[in-house]
Amino acid sequence: MAEFFDELYKQIYVTFIYESRWRFFVDGFWMTLLLTFSSFILGTLIGILFCKLKMSGVRWVRGVTKAFTSLLIQIPTLVLLMLFVYIIFGSISLPVVISVIIGLTLKTGCYMADIFGTAVETVAPGEVEAARTLGMTRFQSFRYVILPQTVKTALPVYKNQFISCLQETSVVGYLAIMDLTRASDIVSARTFDALFALLAVTLIYLIIGWGVGALINLAERKKHLGGEAQ
Repeated sequence: MAEFFDELYKQIYVTFIYESRWRFFVDGFWMTLLLTFSSFILGTLIGILFCKLKMSGVRWVRGVTKAFTSLLIQIPTLVLLMLFVYIIFGSISLPVVISVIIGLTLKTGCYMADIFGTAVETVAPGEVEAARTLGMTRFQSFRYVILPQTVKTALPVYKNQFISCLQETSVVGYLAIMDLTRASDIVSARTFDALFALLAVTLIYLIIGWGVGALINLAERKKHLGGEAQ
């Protein structure tokens, strides 16, 4: 048993303590948070815009928006980011992190547009007509009839989209960005043992996903949405 704990301590020491390798994980953690939350929040705003454009009364606007969002969804995330970093912004001195955030934001926005669009379609047209008949303005109809039902429908998928956004950031290491996955690769290469580095990164990803999921679950409660308590 003593030999087991000695070996365990040795592995922990060389993975996290020796040469202050824990700094790689800290730097990767903050970079992962930056990329995830930036692309998720900005992607939500872009998604609302795309959703509005896809429901536009102008046919060519709907067509162009649908084609654009479909194209970005079909392109693998790493390939899309490489296009932004090396092709689209390759000729200007834009930091790689900013290029990556733009790429992730647009891709996330395309997914968000589908989520919001599907949620809006679940609202029965008759309910909106009834609200207008009762004298509500278009804004009041949206605020009190469309929005609550849309949010209630979209939240579960919205939460899952955050997890997807978190997972998609794991490819940025190929662009020389120090995220959690990149930190694990560097430490594993130095220790010749990936076990503890991967376990640490896996645990951190789980904690981030669980924490944000718990916060979004709070938003589904009555005191946040005015709906029925879960």
